Amino acid sequence: MEVETIYDNQLPNQKIIIQCHEQAEHLPEIINYIKQLSANTLFPGKYNDKIYYIKQQHIICFRMENKTLTMITNEQHYTTNHRLYEVKAQLHDYFLQISKSEIINVNYIDHLKLNKNGTIEIIFTNGAFTYSSRRYLPLIKEALKL
Repeated sequence: MEVETIYDNQLPNQKIIIQCHEQAEHLPEIINYIKQLSANTLFPGKYNDKIYYIKQQHIICFRMENKTLTMITNEQHYTTNHRLYEVKAQLHDYFLQISKSEIINVNYIDHLKLNKNGTIEIIFTNGAFTYSSRRYLPLIKEALKL
């Protein structure tokens, strides 16, 4: 693949135009990568009365616990004042909603267990686990290509 950059100062600051053949290899991945670079990648989280800014790629999941949204990383559990739907709108494609109250980062999935009751047990790379909702099962299977 040959790549050429042409700068045009007449374009708005945040606009990129890609000109290519419609059968160009890896185009969806390139577009997705550019979108991820430009997306808001930090989320404020509170721990011990201090506010930390957490990069999306370090977040294992967002979970509603006792009416509070919790961000879980390998190191810590942070709380945030945001709503789950607000956070979902800002997340990269590697996040997946698995229930009404939880969104996970698929990059941290170690393995899955399909349960007879129609749920999926999701085990993360750090050993923690969670369960999907049956309602979200079709979306999960499609996203994870099951």
